[in-house]
Amino acid sequence: MKSIILIKIGALGDVVRTSYLVNTLKRKFNYSITWITDKSSHELLKYNPNIDTLLYQDSKLPEEADILICLEDQYEYVRLGNQIQSKKIIGSYIDDNNNIKYTDDTKEWFDMSLISKLGITAADNLKKNNLKSYNEIFSKILNIQVSDIKPEFFYDEKYNNTLSENKSGNKVIGLNLFAGKRWPSKEIPMSTIKPLLSSISKYLDSKTIDYSYILFCDDSNMDRADEIISPNKEIIIKNTNSNVLDFSANIKNCDYIITTDSLGMHLAIANSVNHLSFFSPTSANEIDDFGYAKKVLSTADDYCTYKPYTDNESLSYTRLFEAWLEHTKSLGWYM
Repeated sequence: MKSIILIKIGALGDVVRTSYLVNTLKRKFNYSITWITDKSSHELLKYNPNIDTLLYQDSKLPEEADILICLEDQYEYVRLGNQIQSKKIIGSYIDDNNNIKYTDDTKEWFDMSLISKLGITAADNLKKNNLKSYNEIFSKILNIQVSDIKPEFFYDEKYNNTLSENKSGNKVIGLNLFAGKRWPSKEIPMSTIKPLLSSISKYLDSKTIDYSYILFCDDSNMDRADEIISPNKEIIIKNTNSNVLDFSANIKNCDYIITTDSLGMHLAIANSVNHLSFFSPTSANEIDDFGYAKKVLSTADDYCTYKPYTDNESLSYTRLFEAWLEHTKSLGWYM
């Protein structure tokens, strides 16, 4: 059996969407697939039947492969591929001068990246003007049909036996509103969150819709979570630090998610959950939502740039509420 080794370490949301490519490759070519990733991604991938071997940066790596695919842009991760003899390389690698380079067949992706040979300004412009999704770009690179790529997430038997659709009629709305330290402007300000939830609650109350909120929050944002709870309907807090499979399963049991461009958004897509997502420093066009998302984009000049702090003031609660309302109406929430 021919072999593929994939190097994709992070971030966690990127790992989720990259797993769709792996699943499609397995179905089409039936190669043995080894994935080298971070241990934090273990729970996201360990039940995927299309991955034959799951390894980490400190694992003993295979000596050879038929195809090596490296989708990383950090030197410490890219250099892992240089330890493996491969007949074909797709993606990034370390050249003889100890610099990160990427193969010509992946330039459509990496020309928009932090390691773009064109420079960061050109990469920003390409990314902002790009109209192709992640799957559209990589289906061409990997010689697979974009129509064959679909969102999937795999649980073990324990989760599959406990996961069930909400039958009570209560609309469970998940809130995934915070972002990590790398891209703080992915999240909207607290001054926007409070009136947004107030507007949603008032509208649902006016329609006599039975609903509840679940706020997804890690340890670093618990103080702000308390601020969100006080002026609104009671909100159940789910700590996402405990187990990423619990996080995913709780998202799956939601009727709707309001989310930053983050792992929560990718898990909503993977679990076929309708959602509202908002974008400031990152590209909305790049995200394959498979028809489950309503996207709201920043209108600022620095939208979709490699800046950790972009202007997200245009993501007003009015715009977000109107987008949420339009989407939930289209989903048949109201008679």
